[in-house]
Amino acid sequence: MNYVIKRAKTVDEAVSEALKELNLKKDEVKIEIIEEPSKGFLGLIGSKEATVKVSKIQKTSDILKEIFNNSHTEKSQVGPKRDEFENKEEIIEEVQKTEEVEEVISVENEEVQSLEDNQEIDKIIREFLDKILKNLDLDYELEIEKKDRQIDIEIKGDEQKLGIVIGKRGVTLDSIQYILSLLVNKHSDNYIRISLDSSGYRQRRRETLKELAEKMAAKVLSTNRSIRLEPMNALDRKIIHEALQDYEGVITHSEGKDPFRKVVIQKERKY
Repeated sequence: MNYVIKRAKTVDEAVSEALKELNLKKDEVKIEIIEEPSKGFLGLIGSKEATVKVSKIQKTSDILKEIFNNSHTEKSQVGPKRDEFENKEEIIEEVQKTEEVEEVISVENEEVQSLEDNQEIDKIIREFLDKILKNLDLDYELEIEKKDRQIDIEIKGDEQKLGIVIGKRGVTLDSIQYILSLLVNKHSDNYIRISLDSSGYRQRRRETLKELAEKMAAKVLSTNRSIRLEPMNALDRKIIHEALQDYEGVITHSEGKDPFRKVVIQKERKY
Protein backbone atom coordinates (compact mmCIF):
# COMPACT_ATOMS: atom_id res chain seq x y z
CA MET A 1 0.00 0.00 0.00
CA ASN A 2 1.49 3.34 -1.09
CA TYR A 3 -1.04 5.67 0.55
CA VAL A 4 -3.94 5.88 2.98
CA ILE A 5 -6.67 8.41 3.66
CA LYS A 6 -7.51 9.07 7.31
CA ARG A 7 -10.05 11.15 9.22
CA ALA A 8 -9.62 12.42 12.79
CA LYS A 9 -10.43 15.40 15.00
CA THR A 10 -7.16 17.11 14.08
CA VAL A 11 -4.73 16.97 11.18
CA ASP A 12 -1.95 15.72 13.47
CA GLU A 13 -4.11 12.85 14.76
CA ALA A 14 -5.08 11.84 11.23
CA VAL A 15 -1.44 11.93 10.08
CA SER A 16 -0.35 9.92 13.12
CA GLU A 17 -2.91 7.19 12.37
CA ALA A 18 -1.80 7.07 8.73
CA LEU A 19 1.87 6.76 9.68
CA LYS A 20 1.07 3.85 11.98
CA GLU A 21 -0.85 2.02 9.27
CA LEU A 22 1.88 2.61 6.67
CA ASN A 23 4.60 1.86 9.21
CA LEU A 24 6.56 4.90 8.00
CA LYS A 25 8.12 8.02 9.48
CA LYS A 26 6.99 11.55 8.70
CA ASP A 27 10.04 12.30 6.53
CA GLU A 28 9.23 9.23 4.40
CA VAL A 29 5.79 10.41 3.30
CA LYS A 30 3.95 13.15 1.44
CA ILE A 31 1.04 14.67 3.38
CA GLU A 32 -1.95 16.20 1.60
CA ILE A 33 -4.65 17.90 3.65
CA ILE A 34 -7.92 17.13 1.89
CA GLU A 35 -10.14 18.87 4.43
CA GLU A 36 -9.37 21.02 7.45
CA PRO A 37 -11.28 20.29 10.69
CA SER A 38 -14.19 22.55 11.57
CA LYS A 39 -15.97 22.93 14.92
CA GLY A 40 -19.22 24.08 13.33
CA PHE A 41 -21.86 26.31 14.88
CA LEU A 42 -21.43 26.46 18.67
CA GLY A 43 -19.06 23.54 18.36
CA LEU A 44 -21.99 21.19 17.77
CA ILE A 45 -23.73 21.65 14.44
CA GLY A 46 -21.92 21.04 11.16
CA SER A 47 -18.57 20.05 12.70
CA LYS A 48 -16.13 18.26 10.40
CA GLU A 49 -13.14 16.07 11.04
CA ALA A 50 -9.78 16.59 9.37
CA THR A 51 -9.14 14.43 6.30
CA VAL A 52 -5.61 13.75 5.06
CA LYS A 53 -4.00 11.67 2.36
CA VAL A 54 -0.59 10.31 3.35
CA SER A 55 1.53 8.78 0.56
CA LYS A 56 4.85 6.99 0.63
CA ILE A 57 7.63 8.97 -1.05
CA GLN A 58 9.21 6.70 -3.63
CA LYS A 59 12.84 6.95 -4.65
CA THR A 60 13.68 6.60 -8.31
CA SER A 61 15.17 3.17 -7.70
CA ASP A 62 11.93 2.10 -5.97
CA ILE A 63 9.93 3.21 -8.99
CA LEU A 64 12.14 1.17 -11.31
CA LYS A 65 11.77 -1.86 -9.04
CA GLU A 66 8.00 -1.48 -9.29
CA ILE A 67 8.22 -1.26 -13.10
CA PHE A 68 10.23 -4.46 -13.33
CA ASN A 69 8.11 -6.36 -10.80
CA ASN A 70 4.78 -5.32 -12.34
CA SER A 71 5.93 -6.15 -15.84
CA HIS A 72 7.29 -9.53 -14.74
CA THR A 73 3.97 -10.40 -13.05
CA GLU A 74 1.98 -9.50 -16.15
CA LYS A 75 4.17 -11.60 -18.41
CA SER A 76 4.16 -14.64 -16.12
CA GLN A 77 0.38 -14.77 -16.42
CA VAL A 78 0.37 -15.03 -20.22
CA GLY A 79 3.36 -17.24 -20.91
CA PRO A 80 5.93 -19.65 -19.48
CA LYS A 81 7.83 -18.33 -16.51
CA ARG A 82 11.29 -17.17 -17.49
CA ASP A 83 13.93 -14.84 -16.18
CA GLU A 84 13.51 -11.89 -18.52
CA PHE A 85 15.02 -9.50 -16.03
CA GLU A 86 18.41 -11.00 -15.30
CA ASN A 87 19.98 -7.53 -15.45
CA LYS A 88 17.36 -5.71 -13.37
CA GLU A 89 19.35 -5.84 -10.11
CA GLU A 90 22.34 -4.44 -11.97
CA ILE A 91 20.20 -1.56 -13.30
CA ILE A 92 18.66 -0.80 -9.91
CA GLU A 93 22.05 -0.94 -8.21
CA GLU A 94 23.39 1.49 -10.80
CA VAL A 95 20.43 3.79 -10.17
CA GLN A 96 20.93 3.67 -6.39
CA LYS A 97 24.55 4.63 -6.82
CA THR A 98 23.57 7.40 -9.22
CA GLU A 99 21.11 8.86 -6.70
CA GLU A 100 24.05 9.35 -4.33
CA VAL A 101 26.37 11.17 -6.74
CA GLU A 102 24.38 14.36 -7.30
CA GLU A 103 26.20 16.30 -4.60
CA VAL A 104 29.67 15.31 -5.81
CA ILE A 105 29.21 15.67 -9.56
CA SER A 106 31.03 19.02 -9.70
CA VAL A 107 34.03 17.53 -7.88
CA GLU A 108 34.20 14.38 -9.98
CA ASN A 109 34.03 16.37 -13.20
CA GLU A 110 37.57 17.60 -12.58
CA GLU A 111 38.84 14.04 -12.86
CA VAL A 112 36.56 12.65 -15.56
CA GLN A 113 37.47 12.91 -19.22
CA SER A 114 35.11 15.12 -21.19
CA LEU A 115 32.53 13.17 -23.20
CA GLU A 116 31.30 16.02 -25.37
CA ASP A 117 31.84 13.79 -28.41
CA ASN A 118 28.40 12.98 -29.79
CA GLN A 119 29.06 9.28 -30.19
CA GLU A 120 30.16 8.90 -26.58
CA ILE A 121 27.08 10.74 -25.29
CA ASP A 122 24.85 8.64 -27.55
CA LYS A 123 26.43 5.52 -26.11
CA ILE A 124 25.66 6.54 -22.52
CA ILE A 125 22.04 7.37 -23.39
CA ARG A 126 21.37 4.28 -25.47
CA GLU A 127 23.02 1.83 -23.08
CA PHE A 128 21.02 3.09 -20.10
CA LEU A 129 17.66 3.24 -21.89
CA ASP A 130 18.27 -0.10 -23.61
CA LYS A 131 18.80 -1.76 -20.22
CA ILE A 132 15.40 -0.54 -19.06
CA LEU A 133 13.35 -0.91 -22.24
CA LYS A 134 14.73 -4.26 -23.40
CA ASN A 135 14.20 -5.79 -19.96
CA LEU A 136 10.59 -4.64 -20.22
CA ASP A 137 10.38 -6.53 -23.52
CA LEU A 138 9.25 -3.42 -25.42
CA ASP A 139 9.60 -2.73 -29.13
CA TYR A 140 10.86 0.81 -29.53
CA GLU A 141 13.02 3.26 -31.43
CA LEU A 142 15.14 6.05 -29.95
CA GLU A 143 15.40 9.42 -31.62
CA ILE A 144 18.15 11.65 -30.22
CA GLU A 145 18.42 15.29 -31.24
CA LYS A 146 21.14 17.62 -29.97
CA LYS A 147 21.07 21.40 -30.06
CA ASP A 148 23.45 23.61 -28.13
CA ARG A 149 23.64 22.10 -24.62
CA GLN A 150 20.30 20.29 -24.76
CA ILE A 151 19.53 16.74 -25.82
CA ASP A 152 15.97 15.79 -26.76
CA ILE A 153 15.25 12.05 -26.61
CA GLU A 154 12.05 10.49 -27.94
CA ILE A 155 11.04 6.88 -27.24
CA LYS A 156 8.80 5.78 -30.10
CA GLY A 157 6.62 2.69 -30.23
CA ASP A 158 3.21 1.35 -29.23
CA GLU A 159 1.70 4.07 -27.01
CA GLN A 160 -0.29 1.61 -24.90
CA LYS A 161 2.70 -0.62 -24.19
CA LEU A 162 4.95 2.36 -23.49
CA GLY A 163 2.52 3.58 -20.84
CA ILE A 164 4.55 1.68 -18.25
CA VAL A 165 7.54 3.90 -19.08
CA ILE A 166 5.46 7.07 -18.67
CA GLY A 167 3.73 6.20 -15.40
CA LYS A 168 0.94 8.12 -13.69
CA ARG A 169 1.09 11.75 -14.82
CA GLY A 170 4.57 11.14 -16.18
CA VAL A 171 6.21 10.39 -12.82
CA THR A 172 8.16 7.38 -14.14
CA LEU A 173 9.26 9.23 -17.26
CA ASP A 174 10.43 12.15 -15.11
CA SER A 175 12.35 9.78 -12.85
CA ILE A 176 14.13 8.07 -15.75
CA GLN A 177 14.91 11.49 -17.24
CA TYR A 178 16.39 12.59 -13.90
CA ILE A 179 18.66 9.53 -13.67
CA LEU A 180 19.75 9.90 -17.29
CA SER A 181 20.60 13.55 -16.70
CA LEU A 182 22.80 12.57 -13.75
CA LEU A 183 24.57 9.89 -15.77
CA VAL A 184 25.28 12.17 -18.73
CA ASN A 185 26.37 15.15 -16.64
CA LYS A 186 28.49 13.01 -14.36
CA HIS A 187 30.70 12.41 -17.40
CA SER A 188 30.54 15.89 -18.91
CA ASP A 189 32.51 19.05 -18.16
CA ASN A 190 29.61 21.28 -19.25
CA TYR A 191 26.04 20.96 -18.04
CA ILE A 192 23.73 19.32 -20.58
CA ARG A 193 19.94 19.55 -20.27
CA ILE A 194 18.18 16.24 -20.92
CA SER A 195 14.58 16.10 -22.13
CA LEU A 196 13.04 12.61 -22.34
CA ASP A 197 9.68 11.97 -23.98
CA SER A 198 7.68 8.91 -25.02
CA SER A 199 5.25 8.85 -27.95
CA GLY A 200 4.50 12.56 -27.67
CA TYR A 201 3.35 12.36 -24.04
CA ARG A 202 4.85 15.72 -23.07
CA GLN A 203 2.84 17.60 -25.71
CA ARG A 204 -0.37 15.78 -24.78
CA ARG A 205 0.25 16.59 -21.12
CA ARG A 206 0.83 20.25 -22.01
CA GLU A 207 -2.47 20.41 -23.92
CA THR A 208 -4.33 18.71 -21.04
CA LEU A 209 -2.94 21.20 -18.53
CA LYS A 210 -3.85 24.14 -20.75
CA GLU A 211 -7.43 22.89 -21.00
CA LEU A 212 -7.52 22.40 -17.22
CA ALA A 213 -6.16 25.91 -16.64
CA GLU A 214 -8.79 27.55 -18.86
CA LYS A 215 -11.60 25.47 -17.35
CA MET A 216 -10.57 26.40 -13.80
CA ALA A 217 -10.12 30.07 -14.76
CA ALA A 218 -13.67 30.17 -16.10
CA LYS A 219 -14.89 28.58 -12.86
CA VAL A 220 -13.06 31.21 -10.79
CA LEU A 221 -14.77 33.99 -12.73
CA SER A 222 -18.20 32.39 -12.46
CA THR A 223 -18.00 31.60 -8.73
CA ASN A 224 -15.75 34.49 -7.67
CA ARG A 225 -13.74 32.00 -5.60
CA SER A 226 -10.05 31.12 -5.83
CA ILE A 227 -9.06 27.60 -6.82
CA ARG A 228 -6.00 25.70 -5.64
CA LEU A 229 -4.89 22.99 -8.03
CA GLU A 230 -3.30 19.74 -6.92
CA PRO A 231 0.47 19.75 -6.22
CA MET A 232 2.51 19.79 -9.43
CA ASN A 233 6.14 19.76 -10.44
CA ALA A 234 7.82 22.96 -11.62
CA LEU A 235 7.32 22.24 -15.32
CA ASP A 236 3.58 21.60 -14.98
CA ARG A 237 3.15 24.73 -12.86
CA LYS A 238 4.94 26.76 -15.50
CA ILE A 239 2.51 25.48 -18.16
CA ILE A 240 -0.47 26.58 -16.03
CA HIS A 241 1.02 30.04 -15.41
CA GLU A 242 1.81 30.55 -19.10
CA ALA A 243 -1.62 29.36 -20.20
CA LEU A 244 -3.34 31.99 -18.03
CA GLN A 245 -0.90 34.89 -18.22
CA ASP A 246 -3.11 36.64 -20.82
CA TYR A 247 -6.43 35.26 -19.56
CA GLU A 248 -8.50 38.32 -18.76
CA GLY A 249 -9.82 38.60 -15.22
CA VAL A 250 -7.61 36.08 -13.42
CA ILE A 251 -4.09 35.92 -12.02
CA THR A 252 -2.02 32.96 -10.81
CA HIS A 253 0.68 32.32 -8.26
CA SER A 254 2.30 29.30 -6.63
CA GLU A 255 2.27 28.52 -2.94
CA GLY A 256 3.74 25.89 -0.64
CA LYS A 257 7.01 24.00 -0.80
CA ASP A 258 7.98 21.16 -3.11
CA PRO A 259 6.79 18.48 -3.50
CA PHE A 260 3.50 20.01 -2.31
CA ARG A 261 3.77 23.30 -4.20
CA LYS A 262 0.60 24.11 -6.12
CA VAL A 263 -0.85 26.77 -8.40
CA VAL A 264 -3.55 29.12 -7.11
CA ILE A 265 -5.93 30.72 -9.62
CA GLN A 266 -7.79 33.77 -8.36
CA LYS A 267 -9.86 36.62 -9.67
CA GLU A 268 -7.91 39.73 -10.53
CA ARG A 269 -8.83 42.67 -8.36
CA LYS A 270 -8.89 46.02 -10.13
CA TYR A 271 -8.65 49.12 -7.99
